[in-house]
Amino acid sequence: MIASLVERSTVYGLLAALCFTAGWKVNGWRLGEGIAQQQAEAVTVVRVIEQKQQTVADEEGKKGHDELEDLRRAADRAGVTAAGLRVEAGRLATQLATCNAGTAGERQARADAAAVFADVLGELESEGRAMAEAASRARSAGLTCERVYDGVRAAGRQPTR
Repeated sequence: MIASLVERSTVYGLLAALCFTAGWKVNGWRLGEGIAQQQAEAVTVVRVIEQKQQTVADEEGKKGHDELEDLRRAADRAGVTAAGLRVEAGRLATQLATCNAGTAGERQARADAAAVFADVLGELESEGRAMAEAASRARSAGLTCERVYDGVRAAGRQPTR
């Protein structure tokens, strides 16, 4: 009788161990599926945020590119205008140099001074325009960078659900 009780207890013990192991395994599968689903949702959320941030960066980059193109066109227009002004300044300087001059030497000296004046004025304008263009480009690039940064931060903070 004791032998049969020991035998029954062993069988019940093994059966309980098998049930416990099976339950443990099923619970692990269920938890694994939940973890995998949460990971997939997290990846989806991150991708949505990244897409929003990339969209903001692309839009601001296009705005910055358009601003730079506007600056380039404005610089080209200013260059054309400046070229006309240089020609006019040279013409006026030459006219003033040759007007009411007494001797040929005086006329030549005034003409030379007028040419130097026109050259200096032209170089001054050209260098000033180049510096203004560089400063405008740097400012535009900096503002674009700030807008991209602010937009990307704001897109990352927005709820996705």
